[in-house]
Amino acid sequence: MTEQLLEETHSKRKAILDAARELFTKKGYEETTIADIARAAHIAVGTVYLYFRNKHDVYTAVALDTEALIAQVLQDPVLAEVPFEQVPRMMLEAVFRVCREHKSRVALLQIDMHTQEEILQHKHSTEMFSQMLASVLQRAVERGQLAPFNTEMYALLLNLLGNAVVHQCFGVETGEREELYRESIIELFERLLFGPSLRAGK
Repeated sequence: MTEQLLEETHSKRKAILDAARELFTKKGYEETTIADIARAAHIAVGTVYLYFRNKHDVYTAVALDTEALIAQVLQDPVLAEVPFEQVPRMMLEAVFRVCREHKSRVALLQIDMHTQEEILQHKHSTEMFSQMLASVLQRAVERGQLAPFNTEMYALLLNLLGNAVVHQCFGVETGEREELYRESIIELFERLLFGPSLRAGK
């Protein structure tokens, strides 16, 4: 495949996802049709089917694309340079900022997975985010900033918790109690990593 063809393929796929994202947000998934998506993307209906098998396939891609956008927060090189005690707040404030800027997309994250392939795609996305978080935690262990622990499992659990909180905050409550959710989960992360425990109190 030539570079020009690759660029054209990427451009059309992006146009489909951008159009679908806006339509799913405004009209809802059930009311949006493939024809609507094609019209909004300024392409033929048949072209959509060159990239996606059906509407749910498009929906899955939109949700996974949003997860990837949020995951970019953990790729910020600044996280490796600041004192680790600052990392939870810096990381979570960045996640909440991205979600606030794209809160209409966050509502699309709770996808109903229909096929084994979709389950695997979502699993891969979750693993990617968890692995990046695990690397942040492992780096702190290697530097003696944290005692050794199962960083991969902690990262997975923190990721799942973070996803649930973000969806509740922005997808369900549309950001009305953002500060409360943000500060509470930051405190929870900091207590988990640095203490004191909830039993001991502050």
